[in-house]
Amino acid sequence: MFHNDIMQALMQERVRELRREARAARDAGIARRALRFWEEQAQRTTTRLSRRRGPHGPRYAAQARCTCQSGRVQAR
Repeated sequence: MFHNDIMQALMQERVRELRREARAARDAGIARRALRFWEEQAQRTTTRLSRRRGPHGPRYAAQARCTCQSGRVQAR
């Protein structure tokens, strides 16, 4: 083997190692961000669910506004 062939083989090997390390670091970063995202989603979901108390939905919208005893919407 000539010197250039040996050096090229060494450089290719080194490049493979560096790319493998970079891929592992990138995958670890993605995994950390995904874990953080899903933890935040879980916290938001539990917060929203705990805030929901009482009647909700379109059929209760009129009752949330100014209504009289019969359930009709009063003019403001």
